[in-house]
Order: sequence, then structure tokens, then C-alpha cells
Amino acid sequence: MNPFDPASLLSSWGAWAVLGTAVIIFLETSTLVGSFLPGDSLLFSLGLLLATTLTNFPLWLAIPVVFLAAVAGAQVGYWVGRALGRRMFRSESARIFNPRTLDRGRQFFAEYGNRALILARFVPVIRALIPAFVGMSHFPRKQFFALNVIGAALWVGGLMGLGFGLGQFPLVAHNVEWVILAVVILTSLPMPIELLRGYLKRRRAR
Repeated sequence: MNPFDPASLLSSWGAWAVLGTAVIIFLETSTLVGSFLPGDSLLFSLGLLLATTLTNFPLWLAIPVVFLAAVAGAQVGYWVGRALGRRMFRSESARIFNPRTLDRGRQFFAEYGNRALILARFVPVIRALIPAFVGMSHFPRKQFFALNVIGAALWVGGLMGLGFGLGQFPLVAHNVEWVILAVVILTSLPMPIELLRGYLKRRRAR
């Protein structure tokens, strides 16, 4: 089993693919160490699987299971950040937990505010970093939870639903690798688009 290959993961889990995906999504969204696991591609691939092979597991049940894991993962990240604070990011020599990583999260949050909590869902690594950073800044708990739920619903429901819908077409089922690549690229577009909007806005303000 290759933990970075969604097809390998889903194949190894068999009938337990939905629960396995929920575990990976929880790990990917709750810790920076797990943030390198597949997220977008795994959700889309699970949707395809539910439409083609794992047809005995209904989509209306699979989405809430994975959705709850995504919400729980971000909540854990928030509470870890709130509890440990800046102590996590003091070492300059650390590969992940270093001041540069914290600065990256600070800049992202300062630029996009509340939208960052939703946009971050579609950006690998950032989706694990932002909840921890927001927790460090003592962002209101209820407001974070509401934005967390919205972001998780768009991310999980959108990608799994898209995979399930496209899985009805034989052309997609026979070209899974290319379709997944296209979906990963498309779901990454919100971030570049926001960066471009910010750049144009700053340029007009000069």
C-alpha cells in the first residue's frame, strides 16, 4: 500500500474505503505531519469508486462520514494551536515547525481573513496549518467552528459529489489518472485566483 497514492489506498481498504478515507482526511487536516497525505485526489477517487465499484455504500451516507472527519481534523488543529501556541514554531532548524512556516500561515490569514479558513481547504499543507495558526491567535471558537463546517462541506461534498457524478461516464472511469490530475489542478485554482485579485487590487491602489 502506497500512502501517497489514492488508488492504492482505496484498493487496499476494499469495503472499508469510506472509513479509511475518513481516517486519512482526519490525519491530513489535523496535523502538519499528515498534511502530505493525499486529500483532494482521495476524495475525488472515493466518489468515483462509490459510483463504479463500491455501489453498496450510498453516497448520502459516505459524504457525512468523511465530512465529520474533516471537521474534526480542523478542530483538533485549532485546539492544538490554542494550547501550544508559538512554542511549536521556535526552532529555526526544524523542517516543518519553524518560524518560516508560521509566517506563511500568518501572511495567508492576514491577506484573506475569514475566507482563508474556507480557501485553505483546497490548498495542501495550508489546510492543516491555518487551523493551528488561527488557534494561536485566539480566534473566536464559535466563528471558527462555523467557517470550519462551511469549508469542510464545500471541500468534501464538492469533490466526492464530482467524482460520483463523473463516475457515471465510462470515458471517465477508463481515464481515471488524467481526470484526477485535471480535478487537482482545478481545485487548486481558487488560491492563484485570489492571489491575482490581490495583486491587481494593490496595483490599482498605487
